[in-house]
Amino acid sequence: MKRLTVVLLVIAVAMSFTFANGTKEAAAPAQKTVRAALITNPKGTSAYINEGIAGFEKGCAKWGIDGTVIECKNTAEYEENSRAAANEGYDLILAGSWEASSIMSELADIYDTIKFGIIDTVTESSNVKCVQYFEGEGAYLIGVIAALTVDGDSHNYGSINVSQNESSMKWRYGYSQGVLSIDPEARFTFNYVYGYSEVNLAYELALQQYELGCRFINSCAAGGDTGTFQAAKEKGFWTSGQDVDMTDPNNKWIVTSQLKGASESIQYLIDQYMGGTWKTGIDTLGVADGAIGAVWATQDSVNPRSERLSDDDITYIKEVVKKLASGEIDMRNIPAEPKDLNELIPLIGR
Repeated sequence: MKRLTVVLLVIAVAMSFTFANGTKEAAAPAQKTVRAALITNPKGTSAYINEGIAGFEKGCAKWGIDGTVIECKNTAEYEENSRAAANEGYDLILAGSWEASSIMSELADIYDTIKFGIIDTVTESSNVKCVQYFEGEGAYLIGVIAALTVDGDSHNYGSINVSQNESSMKWRYGYSQGVLSIDPEARFTFNYVYGYSEVNLAYELALQQYELGCRFINSCAAGGDTGTFQAAKEKGFWTSGQDVDMTDPNNKWIVTSQLKGASESIQYLIDQYMGGTWKTGIDTLGVADGAIGAVWATQDSVNPRSERLSDDDITYIKEVVKKLASGEIDMRNIPAEPKDLNELIPLIGR
């Protein structure tokens, strides 16, 4: 009898709870796991590519995303792998290199249920969210550091770039203007490797520039930068790296590096998507955003600072950072490269 009373009491309490709250609430449906893909060059192609992959992995881990890195060796693989990713039902497809811009544009106009984003370039489609940079600001800082490092020992400066085109003009122009702000007698030699892993060619070109009297050679040769660094160590000229801190306690000739936040940019896109603030269009980031900079200008290093850079030099460099961030020094509006190379000389030297 007592047991029956207890059972009836439990039933009554349950019924009163149900009536008091109306219909009993159903359990919340399980959240769908977001699937994301990063279309990029193979890991090891350059420090920038490595950073982009690392940023993708961090962003996926932060949000519990099922992420896949899809490596592509050439344009054909970019097209094939991107189409496959779109057909496989990914929610978010990101690209870490400009080679994917064309196929991303095409797919974004077809698959309206997928979000597409790319860094380091812009696309023709307004359905792709693009992140690009004011690289000229970082190059300007490298130029200032270069001139302060050389300190009048020579007026010849070198630069080894991936290619001679409109996109590399940002690096060449910014670098030259930074140097000229300190050394108005500066002369420049620019060479091109036309590839992302031309170590031997970068090495040979660096030796040639050294023989021409260049005592600071800015290396913008992607994976080929190690060739420049080796030449610097052998001949004793100063140099700089790209994208991440490439200074090396075993190679004192690498004075600084131009910084570009591939990891931060990929995470930025993931945060936008997962945070519900995704908006297509172009976001251009620079020194003011913390996405562009240089070692010893916007960021210190765990490695020793070159003895050629004094405390007063560092103070001056950091003032230049403030002027770039405020727009007082304008390295955002880069002139187009003239078709006639004779017109280029007044802009960036010979």
